[in-house]
Amino acid sequence: MKEPTIQNILVPIDFSKMSIQAIETAKRLAQRFDATIHLAHVHQFAYPAEFMGPVLLAGQLPESFEEHRARQLTEKLKRVASKSGLSSRDQTHLRTGASAFNEICRLAQEIRADLIVTPTHGRTGLKHVFLGSTAERIVQHSPCPVFVARQRKRKPKTERAFTVNTILVPVDFSRCSLEGLKYAVAFADSVAARLIVFHTIHLGYAYTADGFAMYDLSALEEAARKNAELQMRAFVRAVKFGAVKCETAITAGSPVAEICAFAEARDVDLIITATHGWTGFKHVLMGSIAEQVVRHAPCSVLVVPSHPKIRMANLPKSRGREAQKMTSQGRQRPRFTGSKAFTKRGRKLAAHAFPERRKINKFRESHPAPRPVQP
Repeated sequence: MKEPTIQNILVPIDFSKMSIQAIETAKRLAQRFDATIHLAHVHQFAYPAEFMGPVLLAGQLPESFEEHRARQLTEKLKRVASKSGLSSRDQTHLRTGASAFNEICRLAQEIRADLIVTPTHGRTGLKHVFLGSTAERIVQHSPCPVFVARQRKRKPKTERAFTVNTILVPVDFSRCSLEGLKYAVAFADSVAARLIVFHTIHLGYAYTADGFAMYDLSALEEAARKNAELQMRAFVRAVKFGAVKCETAITAGSPVAEICAFAEARDVDLIITATHGWTGFKHVLMGSIAEQVVRHAPCSVLVVPSHPKIRMANLPKSRGREAQKMTSQGRQRPRFTGSKAFTKRGRKLAAHAFPERRKINKFRESHPAPRPVQP
């Protein structure tokens, strides 16, 4: 069985305790796949009200605050790499940009990263609404798989080493989840782990008109379960597992809650899931199961992008200052013409970062607003 090709591992850090712990996970993955680790930090310059420039000594040439701070961060990044025990072939990168996730994804494209290992701060509620999550944004836009590292609560301090014995693979029988399962099989074969292919039946909730009584959906749920079992058998037969041990499980309920509860009950070490690649208005309305699993999962999550080529094509369109400069000069941004390997839907997605917004703009251009009548 062909193992997943992992030659370059990108580890973005913000010098916090959790990001330093993610380096240990990346080191164990690098040892297993003989990969190179790229340690990266993204810094955005912000001048406070009480700003003071660097102190200059006698005979020292003046330098800007940006150069001074960049030199300090570069030295700090190298100290972290040395303290973490990275090898001489591993590299460090310091980037500046308006958004951390955008610079990380661009760097992943430049170094041809095969995997991004990042921690999550686990913000929920109002903190998540106001501060957001860089890990979730990387999951949305990364052109390569993203390993979101999370420390297990059940694991004692003596067992903090990165070990993967059980991998949970949530599927919905779509083509995207099929590709995610194939990646999970190759990954499980390389780390000698067993798989649990998991599916959740979600029928929603049916209430009466008065809103007090609820319909009994047991018969409908039983029929849906039998149908899911048939689909699961056909779905599993489409994948070659080789020597990887596999079992299937089907539950009923909310997908995210059931995935997280099952992972905690079965003491799962890693969840591997695929993204559907929704963008624009669809992503706002439907959200992403993968992003919610990243937020609430009790263990580490590996997210496999379903359209990596399309994401790589869309990345150059959001290059911050370069894109703003190109637009201000009145030059049209270069459009991605696509490839023969892309499907018709893929070419439409690659042509515009937000397809739904493009449809709305087309409608507005073809239906201009009426001009006001002059008195």
